[in-house]
Amino acid sequence: MGTASIARQWSLVALSALALALAAGCSSGANDEDALKTATSTPPAAASPTAKPTRSATATTEPTSTPTLPPPSPEPSAIAAVDTPAAKPPPPGPTPVDAPQIQLVPADIGQGQVSMIRLWGYSATSAMAILNERRYPLVADGGFFWGILAASADQAAGSYPIVVQLRQANGELLGELATQINVVAMGYPVENIDLPPESAALLTPEMAQEEQNIRDGVFALFTPGRLWAGPFIIPVNAAIVSPYGIGRSYNGGPVSGYHTGVDLAGEEGAWVAAANNGRVAFVGPTPLRGNGVIIDHGAGVFSGYYHLSAFAVQEGQTVNKGDLVGTVGSTGMVTGPHLHWEVVVRGLVIDPIPWTLEAKGP
Repeated sequence: MGTASIARQWSLVALSALALALAAGCSSGANDEDALKTATSTPPAAASPTAKPTRSATATTEPTSTPTLPPPSPEPSAIAAVDTPAAKPPPPGPTPVDAPQIQLVPADIGQGQVSMIRLWGYSATSAMAILNERRYPLVADGGFFWGILAASADQAAGSYPIVVQLRQANGELLGELATQINVVAMGYPVENIDLPPESAALLTPEMAQEEQNIRDGVFALFTPGRLWAGPFIIPVNAAIVSPYGIGRSYNGGPVSGYHTGVDLAGEEGAWVAAANNGRVAFVGPTPLRGNGVIIDHGAGVFSGYYHLSAFAVQEGQTVNKGDLVGTVGSTGMVTGPHLHWEVVVRGLVIDPIPWTLEAKGP
């Protein structure tokens, strides 16, 4: 059946626009970006955040200096639209499935949380989920597609439509499927942060846009497949001094954003470990978050490590869970040394702690 004939069987789903918060200052010592130098040490093959790696990064003497990087180490049949999630995918075997099925786990997610989408019984080469005008390429895995969908901390509670586009190998649209996801309010509190003048000076629209441009360039990358394995680990063996999602007011001003990660206490120079396996996608300074490392974990999932005093990795390097990536510092917009840790899905910063409690993905 041709594309035009199929398209007439399905109705398009209206999409809602999603506002993306740009400001992301940290409390208890949150600061976003300074100049940096590169560390001269090479990270160990594996290390846990609770034990010191066999090699340490060389911390810079000044938070605003630049660390030194180490050297490079059969014809499709008609498909009916589906708007009800299926209970589970069919068991493997030769039995054909008449129509595609969509599964969301969970179907209700909190602000700052994620859901896994699965699709099977298709006659397509590729699939793309669209939620709030954000595009999520789905990963082909055996007899199904899957992907991770996200809601930001400031996404309004409610039901949101999802459209899944199915395409042939030549890129021609085969058809669209429809379902929806419910976002539940989490009731995040608001806090005021008193910043010293030198840090407050960084809170400008120009600085925020400069940082967002850097981040957009990194998070636009998509690595098919999952590089991470099992639950994530907390990068520093230290207490959480500021959780994810808190609304932020600076120096008594209006709430200008929310805390986009978790702040972990740590002394200057303490070791910071990779939360899971992946490939280093960014190493360098940012205007607000200071010196940062971003790891690509595949399937649109990234983790970020900020306010570092030194780096122990370089861009393009493969890392394993527990490997040394840098050291705790106070670069960027901070009130003291600490690690600002993020998990990001297709550019949306979500709560990293649930990723440490269970494995995400199929």
